[in-house]
Amino acid sequence: MVFCRQCQRRVEDCEHFVFPIPGPRVRVFDEKVDTLAYASGSRILEIAFRSGQVWQLAEVPDGIYKELQNSTISSFLKFIAQRYKASPVKQGIGAIVVPDTQPCPVCKTPMKPSSKTENQVEKWVRVFWHCPNCKKSEWQKYGEVRARERRSRSHA
Repeated sequence: MVFCRQCQRRVEDCEHFVFPIPGPRVRVFDEKVDTLAYASGSRILEIAFRSGQVWQLAEVPDGIYKELQNSTISSFLKFIAQRYKASPVKQGIGAIVVPDTQPCPVCKTPMKPSSKTENQVEKWVRVFWHCPNCKKSEWQKYGEVRARERRSRSHA
């Protein structure tokens, strides 16, 4: 559960949650912070805490991210947390982006989803797409755990 500053309540998910930024996560050595990620184009800093919560700070300059890499992170975060807009990040199944439509591989008409299944453990969503024009149907999987990641987890 996260306390959403905009909803003013503890929530699992709400309209204020944002999607994770793409790109690598940098593991850091800090008692409270697990990883950092930064999107320089949009100036978003993503902070994953050891508690499992993930937050994004908006409009963070590159210099701040560079400073975080060379400082005691927890104390520095207290300093910057109030200066930038903070948003909780969607996690698990909620973080998987599934498009509203998909072009048909046969006739290129927008296909519509007709059913959906989820796997909470491996964190993937499977959607059954149907083309109203040529009647083509197919399953597509989103957010699947890659085979290499599954193997490394099973050997840990």
